[in-house]
Amino acid sequence: MLQKTIKSITPKGKNMIQTKSETVNLLVVEEQEIYREIYNSVLSNNVDINVLRVADVGEKGSIMHAIAQLSPDVLLLSIKKLNENMIEELGEIKNSYPQMGIVILIVYYSPQDIELLRKLALCGGSGMALFLKQSLDKVQQLSRMVLAVKQGQVILDPPLANFMFAGKPDCPFLKQLTARELEVLSLLSQGYTNQQIAETLFIDIKTVEHHLNSMYSKLKSDPGYNAKHLRVSAARLYLEKMGVLQPKEESRIPAGVR
Repeated sequence: MLQKTIKSITPKGKNMIQTKSETVNLLVVEEQEIYREIYNSVLSNNVDINVLRVADVGEKGSIMHAIAQLSPDVLLLSIKKLNENMIEELGEIKNSYPQMGIVILIVYYSPQDIELLRKLALCGGSGMALFLKQSLDKVQQLSRMVLAVKQGQVILDPPLANFMFAGKPDCPFLKQLTARELEVLSLLSQGYTNQQIAETLFIDIKTVEHHLNSMYSKLKSDPGYNAKHLRVSAARLYLEKMGVLQPKEESRIPAGVR
């Protein structure tokens, strides 16, 4: 249902990142030893994040076992490339723990991986983030992602979003956007204000406004263009093409994106 889906994206009365939030219990599963040391060090310094364990990937079933033992709010899985067994296990984890958020960081991906991950992201009402490891520049960026996923957000790295939209010729608007514009649009569709977008992307608010104006000029190429509600039209198109929303009347778009 639309109402349930929107609630999972922008919970009522909450901003993307709350100024006062409950501590997030985090389980980190990292394939590379050097990163395990880094995560254990930097994430433990965040007062809003309680790192339960930083573990190796291990054999199939080991992640599920750790989740059952520790009951984390969020699973952070960092791996070079997902294989079929891992994606299958993630699906089982999603079904068994539908309220747990998942952050997945990868280095390499194929078209098959992206399609499977897209379906995984849309399964259930919990938050999920799909990001390329090389896209992370700051510790704060990762910390915010963990907190956002706990709140039910669905976040995509722009290059991955570009990849998903590449095969969707029915949406000329999205195909015209740059990676940065997609990043801004992703945040906009989750109810971010211009100021919150600027803070999250570490850019000036005037730069955000520049990207929005550029997007709005490109929006005119789409049949769903509405000159009176540009912000709503852009958010609706993005969420529909991501499969988060079914095509609905504009009046059904959540107030957070107006």
